[in-house]
Amino acid sequence: RHAFYYNQKINCLPAEGELTLGERKIVFTPNDSFGVLDWGRRVWTYNNTWYWGSASGKIGNDLFGFNIGYGFGDTSAATENLLCFNGKVHKLDRVEFHIPNDDFLKSWTFTSNDGRFEMEFQPILDRHSNTNLLVIQSNQHQVFGRFSGKAILDDGAIINVKDFPGFAEKVVNRW
Repeated sequence: RHAFYYNQKINCLPAEGELTLGERKIVFTPNDSFGVLDWGRRVWTYNNTWYWGSASGKIGNDLFGFNIGYGFGDTSAATENLLCFNGKVHKLDRVEFHIPNDDFLKSWTFTSNDGRFEMEFQPILDRHSNTNLLVIQSNQHQVFGRFSGKAILDDGAIINVKDFPGFAEKVVNRW
């Protein structure tokens, strides 16, 4: 197999700008608006499935975010799972997505093999697309919602999370 995957994801990036919807203007300021950068290069396998979730924001006065995911290659040596807390990265081991019977608008759970990331996810919106061009197919469920649960930093500090906005997705491709 001649495939590779290189990816960089950066959480908790301050964002600013505005969105106008009719007469309504929504202003985003770097004090309370955050995003994630997802950059990658790869040569894909023909059949692939990935799971990815991310969130960034404030809990009280603390800046918190996370990136979770799997689906490419052997993750026994490294994962893309991490917590960001006040500018410091805390590495997580494996995190598993539990989606009830692929019903993407029911509550999901996330568990980690080391107990450091345990979350419930309450979906709000499933941005679903399904393209089938016979030899090229892509079935994507990018679900936006709210995370609640706990995350444990490297020093053992527990971060309690309640209704934290973010997203999680399952994508199945043949291309």
